Amino acid sequence: VFIANNLTGGLPLELNKLTRLTELAIQGSGFEGPIHYSISLLSNLTEFAGSAKFVASTENWGTSSTGLFWDRNKTLDNFTAKNVSVLRMNDSELYTTARLSPLSLTYYARCLANGDYTVTLHFAEIIFRDNQSYQSLGRRVFQGLLIDGTVIAVKQLSSKSKQGSREFVNEICMISGLQHPNLVRLYGCCIEGKQLLLGYEYMENNILAHSLFGPEGSPSYLDWPTRQRICIGIAKGLVYLHEESPLRIVHRDIKATNVLLDSNLNAKISDFGLAKLDEGENTHISTRVAGTIGYMAPEYALWGYLTYKADVYSFGVVALEIVAGMNNVKYHLGEEYLMDPRLGSNFNQNEAMRVVKIALL
Repeated sequence: VFIANNLTGGLPLELNKLTRLTELAIQGSGFEGPIHYSISLLSNLTEFAGSAKFVASTENWGTSSTGLFWDRNKTLDNFTAKNVSVLRMNDSELYTTARLSPLSLTYYARCLANGDYTVTLHFAEIIFRDNQSYQSLGRRVFQGLLIDGTVIAVKQLSSKSKQGSREFVNEICMISGLQHPNLVRLYGCCIEGKQLLLGYEYMENNILAHSLFGPEGSPSYLDWPTRQRICIGIAKGLVYLHEESPLRIVHRDIKATNVLLDSNLNAKISDFGLAKLDEGENTHISTRVAGTIGYMAPEYALWGYLTYKADVYSFGVVALEIVAGMNNVKYHLGEEYLMDPRLGSNFNQNEAMRVVKIALL
């Protein structure tokens, strides 16, 4: 159909009933106004030349097409990917799946009048929100996927503060040379523009604090044998840092949120951003105080008097938290409440007292 005349008005909607229509040219005509998008979607229509005075009558004036991947098994029909990370945001269910597409978006640009347009495109992409709680922590942790399918934890440090850059350099220097079953493994790092990223091995059971301070009956509730094994794991990691590592390291920030748990609930020490090298044969180092209130040794918190015993003190606090199942900063309980009531009588009293005595040394 070739329409070239001096008729005025809108293009008849009835044209969308011409299912066998293969060509439609309306340039040179006097038509103007809205053109219904269903006309341009006729199944046999291969050529559609539109007037510059026509505009789409629907907001959906653009669409995307998945097409086919050349190297894809053509017998398969699955073009969706599932998000494997935990999303803590509004409307997170909208981002659980995404469509894979090798093609670009298709626009009905031929139906638009000449001129400038302001266009807003919506993609299935997670946008990191400016959250004040993240900024106060100075770092964010996300879940990532390597090309070989390995799941990793990606820690994003703040690039706006000197502390973020300093922590980033510290962690690279410290962890790159450390290999131990009770230390989190570093896969690599990325410095691009203002982005500071570290890629760690992924810990399925998150941080110790989540499991330890969570409600009874939660999926990661810790029984006594597991708690004892976690204490031993943290101690082994510290022994390696203090005595066995080629670099003698004082962590300076041992706490329940800096101990991660793998799929078997084995403890692994993480977050070396505040770590400090033990300088030679010095019995102590005078340094700027850095750490977390409630876990710092008094002599270190007051005077910056740092030795490996600062980590031992912090370990003792964490050990008592493991026994009591409560955060030392939020709760102040008497001796009669020393054991986690969620354990009931399902623990060995001698083993529990041994942990308490070691923690109080």
